[in-house]
Amino acid sequence: MSEGKGESPRRRRNPEQTRRAIIEALLSAVHEGEYDPTTRSIADRAGVSERSIFVHFPTRTALLTAAVDQQSEQVEELITDADPALPLDQRIDAVVRQSEAIFALQREPRVLGLIESLRTPAVDERMRLTDKRIRDALGRVFAPELARNEGEQLLDLIDATVGWPYRHHLMDRRGLSKRAASDAIRRALTAMLER
Repeated sequence: MSEGKGESPRRRRNPEQTRRAIIEALLSAVHEGEYDPTTRSIADRAGVSERSIFVHFPTRTALLTAAVDQQSEQVEELITDADPALPLDQRIDAVVRQSEAIFALQREPRVLGLIESLRTPAVDERMRLTDKRIRDALGRVFAPELARNEGEQLLDLIDATVGWPYRHHLMDRRGLSKRAASDAIRRALTAMLER
């Protein structure tokens, strides 16, 4: 087929670019509240054909697992490892900022991930790994306080206080602003850790 004046040859993405575009399209749809996007919707967002989705992801599970992997990697990049030698209020502030950033990234995708984790072991496993990495970082940041107190029980409380469910409750259920939710989390952490 010859090209006419002003026409450019058809561009092809490399397979990895196409794969990334499909995953980003799915995550974009979920971030916008479309919790069960169709392959047509994903394809339109990614600028690919529906067939391309199935070439790169033969099953819905494969696509969702890849999206959870990418989302988890992005969350893990936000994990704070504040120096445990810093004053407590500075460490609390660092962890609250981490909580804000992770919630902003996970706000909508986490809902879909939690539902999907009930039926897809690979999704559940990956989400648990990210949750563990966050918890381990919290254990390092608050190591001095954990050494003086009930260790695991206190870490459970810290983890629950800064985690997605509590911030979701404060912002999406109670209607608090991001700042008000962060202030509540900061007060709770201070009360737990200053005793």
